[in-house]
Amino acid sequence: MRLKLTVQPTVEPVSLEEAKLHLRVDSGDDNALITSLIKTARELTEQETARAFITQTWEMYLDQAPAVIEIPKPPLQSIVSIKTISAIETVVDENVDKDQPVLKVASTTGFVIGNTVLIDRDGEREETRTILTVQDGVSLTFTTNLTYIHMAAEADKVEKGELVESSRYNVDASMNSYGRVKLRSGHSWPSHRGFASFIVEFIVGYGDAATDVPAVLKQAILQLIAHLYENRESIEIPAGVKVLLWAFKIMRI
Repeated sequence: MRLKLTVQPTVEPVSLEEAKLHLRVDSGDDNALITSLIKTARELTEQETARAFITQTWEMYLDQAPAVIEIPKPPLQSIVSIKTISAIETVVDENVDKDQPVLKVASTTGFVIGNTVLIDRDGEREETRTILTVQDGVSLTFTTNLTYIHMAAEADKVEKGELVESSRYNVDASMNSYGRVKLRSGHSWPSHRGFASFIVEFIVGYGDAATDVPAVLKQAILQLIAHLYENRESIEIPAGVKVLLWAFKIMRI
């Protein structure tokens, strides 16, 4: 399993003003430092509890998908999409400008109108496009323009993907354990290439606002900020903070 954070939280559970009040700091000399410590403290406490606090979006890459998939970093808000990548792929044939829909490729075998394709360079600059037309052996034309320049010299490749209809699976968004996605009876996952080819995009967190985060977690973050502020070289979570986090820690059996 590989996880990739795609949309960062837009706010922190604790504001700069709240942190400075807790630290009893009146001047603005350390504002940049304290702001950095707020983010660090939130990330450390999220790691300790195996949770997400403020709304954030992740992608999970699996080699194989079981009938029941566990979604990390609860509480799970929603599944954005599940997509698979098939064994069919080709490479960009020459330099292709952005802001146009035509991509020249080495082979069009296996690609048909209506297919979803993913265009990337070793996992970077990924774009998802839908094929509008296919010129056999020459190019693919998409329904929307390309966002990036794609170059054969950089080994840009095109992979065939499939979006899994939400009607194929059920979602359990439990707040106090890992979320789950389960295949419905009579359905199966699409075939895929088997290596980092089953991709689940999901949204987690208590909510968009700092007020959505439980007060105990905010207090733990404040105490950790104070510890980090007084101990600039420390990266450990004090025992007292761990006590506050204990009830929220996701335990695996």
